[in-house]
Amino acid sequence: MGDLHDLLEVEVSKDHLLAVLKERQPLMGEIKADSLCDFISEHGITYGILEDELHKFAAGKISLPVVAARGKEPVHGRDAYIWSLLDETADRAAQLNEKSEGEVNLKKVIDIPQVNAGAVIGRKIEAEPGTNGLTVYGETITAKKPRDITLRPGKNTRIEGSEIISSINGQLSVAPKVIHVYPVYEVNGDLNMKTGNIDFVGNVVVRGNVPSGFSIKAIGDIRIYGTVEAADIQSEGSVFIHQGVVAQNAGLIKVKGDVRTSFLNQATIEAGGDVHITTSILHSQVDARGFVFCKEGRGNIVGGSVSSGKGIEVNEAGNHMSTPTALYLGSSAKTTAAEKKYRIQLNDSQQECQKLAKLLKRLTEKGKGSPLSPKEKVMLLRVRNSLIQANEKLNEAKDQLLDFQEIFDGETDTKIRIYQSVYPNTDLHFGKYVKKITTAHQHVQFRKERSEIKFEAL
Repeated sequence: MGDLHDLLEVEVSKDHLLAVLKERQPLMGEIKADSLCDFISEHGITYGILEDELHKFAAGKISLPVVAARGKEPVHGRDAYIWSLLDETADRAAQLNEKSEGEVNLKKVIDIPQVNAGAVIGRKIEAEPGTNGLTVYGETITAKKPRDITLRPGKNTRIEGSEIISSINGQLSVAPKVIHVYPVYEVNGDLNMKTGNIDFVGNVVVRGNVPSGFSIKAIGDIRIYGTVEAADIQSEGSVFIHQGVVAQNAGLIKVKGDVRTSFLNQATIEAGGDVHITTSILHSQVDARGFVFCKEGRGNIVGGSVSSGKGIEVNEAGNHMSTPTALYLGSSAKTTAAEKKYRIQLNDSQQECQKLAKLLKRLTEKGKGSPLSPKEKVMLLRVRNSLIQANEKLNEAKDQLLDFQEIFDGETDTKIRIYQSVYPNTDLHFGKYVKKITTAHQHVQFRKERSEIKFEAL
């Protein structure tokens, strides 16, 4: 047997988590397992050497290539997060409807019970630390440090320790880092000329349909049990629509939170959070800062364009008729513009808070020395209210900028996952890079690696 360096080579994966023994020249004669272990070590590999595999190869029980060493992947820490009563509702819905078409799940999500003043509606779940990994060279792979959060009271809530308590009787509206409780405006049927348009500082529930030409604006969530046509729906929270959207390329659904519905047909959606569609997205324009999910029922996207900041998961993209369909991933021009807007808001709010804090301090100190005049008392109240509002804008800007940073940081990890088929004439956009699908693929995911869009089996 000649020199092992002439006969064998060791190929190490890019992430240094796998070392594979390969043939350089045809092997003749016996190789001792100890010699193989020494050969692996000579390549600087010190961790995770699979001696049993090397012994099997030396004994002729397995052939090349042989996995000679395997590193340990890091287990990344879990970020702190806020648990809410809505999570409990969603968990129950999932248990009831694990294999259904999605309709029961959506019904449960829409049908949110009201809470009473003093009820615990959420709590902080502490972050969990991760575990470092090791490469086959014995080098440490540092686990991602989990992010902490600071509990803040939302509208009509207060913080007690790690719990969030409702201050009023009302309905929850859950944002990523804060929970609100709002009064509820309820329509027991369709919107019509008698009910008129709705503009409400709270949650809105419509137990019927929203016809074309009507509008609903809400500071909280909007829950609609029927169908939405070409209407204008705007929410500072999230929007839940049971029967779907048939918009005929008119109207707009614009929300700061999530959108959940059964299907979209010729609709326009702008969401600051995720978009969850249980059946189909047909000839629609969807722009989500978070994920887009369309995989619970048929789960197909046909025609139009779907844009996501974090990832798209769908059963089918395009169709057998090669209908032009476009999927966009990563930060869009709208995302960049919105990020700039919130940077300006952050700077303006910081300056406003500093100015108001100085004025409040001056008025408070003056009141300690001598009673304030009626005019000064009114000014004191106004300054306090203005400071509360400025702090709310400051916190909103901080939260939004953190979300944007997650999008920008995670662009290299974003993926388009196709659980069934992607058809020709579907274009996949990763920033400025485009992949045009010319032949059908099944069970694949697409991602950007450097300047190339790659696909691999799911």
